[in-house]
Amino acid sequence: MHAENLIILVCMTLLLSFISSLIYRLTKIPDVIWLMCFGILMGSGLHYVDKNLFNELAPLMSILALSIILFEAGINVDIITLIDNMGKATALSVTSILLSITLIGTVVSLILPNDFTLLQGMLLGSMVGGTSTVAVFGIMSSLDKNVPNLGSTKIMLTMESIISDPICIIASITLLKMIMQPGVSLRDGVSDIVSTFILSSILGISTGLSWTNILNRLRTHPYTYMITLAVLLPLYILSETIIGEGAGAMTALTFGLAITNYSYLMEKLGKPGKVRINVRKLREFHEEIVFFIKSFFFVYIGVVVTLSWRYTFVGFMLVILQMAMRYGLVEVLGKTLRFTHEETAISKVVYASGLPAFVMSQLPQLYDPTGAIFLTPGLYPDICMPIVLGTILYSGLIGPWMITNALSDEKIVEPEEPAIETLVPEKK
Repeated sequence: MHAENLIILVCMTLLLSFISSLIYRLTKIPDVIWLMCFGILMGSGLHYVDKNLFNELAPLMSILALSIILFEAGINVDIITLIDNMGKATALSVTSILLSITLIGTVVSLILPNDFTLLQGMLLGSMVGGTSTVAVFGIMSSLDKNVPNLGSTKIMLTMESIISDPICIIASITLLKMIMQPGVSLRDGVSDIVSTFILSSILGISTGLSWTNILNRLRTHPYTYMITLAVLLPLYILSETIIGEGAGAMTALTFGLAITNYSYLMEKLGKPGKVRINVRKLREFHEEIVFFIKSFFFVYIGVVVTLSWRYTFVGFMLVILQMAMRYGLVEVLGKTLRFTHEETAISKVVYASGLPAFVMSQLPQLYDPTGAIFLTPGLYPDICMPIVLGTILYSGLIGPWMITNALSDEKIVEPEEPAIETLVPEKK
């Protein structure tokens, strides 16, 4: 692929992202849909770009997209609101993943018995059972323009997506080990998940508090917020390396959270203190970067997609099952945990997979390239691809329409019955 083609693709991506966000109010189609369709056109349609090059970019796109977008989410979150929504987000994430593993594992082992055993089908369910932070962030940003009162719901669904990343990754690796080494137990996977969350949060918060003090001392110097990226990206990689896969997401979020909630955290630690950093400037700077990363990410998904009719049909059928499962789960969970009307309506339909599913779908081929244990290791990416596309299309295209209808129904007030007038005869 020529450098000129890549430059033109990046420029067209930014222009399309800006224009599609402007016409959202007219079309009701989120910009993520336009960007994915543009990527498919440039990849499978016109063969304008080299798919192999974009496949090689997967690790880089994963680090850039997750670290920068989660950091941006962290600096825009009020820690008190976050704590209030943590329980709901955790319950929603864990139950969605467990049901997805059970449902998809059972279904694919029944409809494709020559390709999947029950455990191998459950592995597929663990890959696509969580939500993508980038996809959810993009869809919620589009909804933000037309749906009021999204504050707590946006935080809850963002937290769900962050929590689901390490759970899905560790669950996939645990199931993979159980398939290849029958002696591995589920207890090992659960302990890995808990330790990943605790250690990554400690690393992110401690680094964030330290970096805030440095920013305070450098506040009169230029480019101080640019060098924050120079700390963020290595921190993400360090967390993934020393703590384990899936830890980088929580570390990036808590790193940003610590910077903008410095006073609150220090007070809780018994060391009250104040710093002078321009939070508004920090947020504006990262909004520009997130705009670029988010735009290019969805084009990237469209470029690398490869679909076959058979597995596209199977994938879309599984999407329908997942969405029905999600709808029923939120209906029950919402009543139990007392979701607000907005949280229930939006959580039912915003359930989109993304890059983590692509990455994990490569594991069977990586661990068993000859197919000695897995029946067909190459089918995982073939089925994951339409599931990711289907969930994003559903959540981004049909979801806003369903959400608008559900929220508008709440505003309908029954007309009051007319008062009955009592006629009193006039005195003669």
